[in-house]
Amino acid sequence: MVTVLKNIVLLCFLPNVLFAQLDSIRLDGNYLKKYWDDAKLVVSSPLRWEGDDWAKFGIVTGTTAALFLVDEPIQRGFQDLQSEKLDNFSSNFLEPFGAEYSLAVAGSFALYGAFAKDNKSLSTGLLAVESFLLSSIIVQFPKRLIGRQRPDSGPDVSPFEFEPLKSHGLPSGHTTAVFSVATVIAIQYSETVWVPVVSYSIATLAGLSRVYDNRHWFSDVFAGAALGYAVGKLVTKSKLNKRVSIIPFSNKHIHGVKLALTL
Repeated sequence: MVTVLKNIVLLCFLPNVLFAQLDSIRLDGNYLKKYWDDAKLVVSSPLRWEGDDWAKFGIVTGTTAALFLVDEPIQRGFQDLQSEKLDNFSSNFLEPFGAEYSLAVAGSFALYGAFAKDNKSLSTGLLAVESFLLSSIIVQFPKRLIGRQRPDSGPDVSPFEFEPLKSHGLPSGHTTAVFSVATVIAIQYSETVWVPVVSYSIATLAGLSRVYDNRHWFSDVFAGAALGYAVGKLVTKSKLNKRVSIIPFSNKHIHGVKLALTL
């Protein structure tokens, strides 16, 4: 009995560091503040980058630039595939995933989670909504600053034409948005093999539909996919506000509570 009491006392003062779980997101003040915190994190992240981070940035930037060289033949290849059936499939199914469909999918996860009391689904939906909104805002800055011409902006336009603050082709906003949502879903349900496969497949097809529709160069889509993936990953990995919680603890021999600091 004395041993049990000692263990209870120890547990009450045992520090326990817990990170925000994948099913712990709720529509509350912490969630709304998370938007602001994550936005600041995105903007300030280059200041904290280390060697690996700069290497990844260099690979994405270098690959995007290298794709400029093959943008025109890729574009012609996609235009040669034009058909009425593919036109309908692209415009009615794939293209909307860069906007309303992705937001609808995110909202569906949240609504199902709320009504079915499925915390993981609710968290996934809320994270996906945040990822969609943040990525849709963030992508506007490089689009305007780079000012790349879209392939349908003129009869003789080339991938190397830029009009900063006027044109807005790079990166593809639709691709950024759909990949930001797909990444959240893929990470949240990574233990189910088919979920990431389906999520990223739909996102890839939605991005390629922008090339098929002659709205973006292939390199625009690649850059948008990379940005959407980065935002989705950041949103799912960032932490909620710090708070102290009291958590009941019990096993065969010990009963008590412990303090938990959520970082």
